[in-house]
Amino acid sequence: MSGRRVVITGMGSISALGHDSKQQWRTMREGRSGIGPITTIATDLLNVKIAAEVHDYDPLKFFEQKRLSILDRVSQFALIATREAVAQSGLNFRDGIGERTACIVGTGVGGENTHNEQAKRFYEDKNPRLHPLTIVRMMANAPASQITMEYGVTGPSFAVVSACASANHAMSQAFEMIRSGRADFALTGGTEACITVTTVK
Repeated sequence: MSGRRVVITGMGSISALGHDSKQQWRTMREGRSGIGPITTIATDLLNVKIAAEVHDYDPLKFFEQKRLSILDRVSQFALIATREAVAQSGLNFRDGIGERTACIVGTGVGGENTHNEQAKRFYEDKNPRLHPLTIVRMMANAPASQITMEYGVTGPSFAVVSACASANHAMSQAFEMIRSGRADFALTGGTEACITVTTVK
């Protein structure tokens, strides 16, 4: 197998281990765990009461209130990590390279917070009117779509959904696209935000 050399020019992260890649790496080196008691949802009906949550997270530090109406937590995390990676890379995708850039993002579930909220609204609250942007928020390719719109990326864009291997498969796809010449650049990785009553139960 041969092809072009592929290099990583930037990394980004927000997770239970930290709000950026440097903090996450430091936490890992210190051997500290990100798993602890669940605090973001009620646990009285849950059998499992621990998870790896992103702590001290305020979306308004990263997004305007108006934009949050179209962003499930899974897309928020993807955008935050992407911003860090792009800043490290120094690339400007609106400077003529956007059409040669792929955006491939892995997720096992997609917008589960939106799914959970709207299911509760319909089945428990008996409200037949769901949020008009439910599909836009919960679809598996929402994170990739939001990234492409924020950065003006117009090359191949799609989601990879293969459970816990989603991020690795997404990065593998991006790697192969660059190596084969189908893309010159790629934004890739994985995102998840599925700590809800229906998934943790």
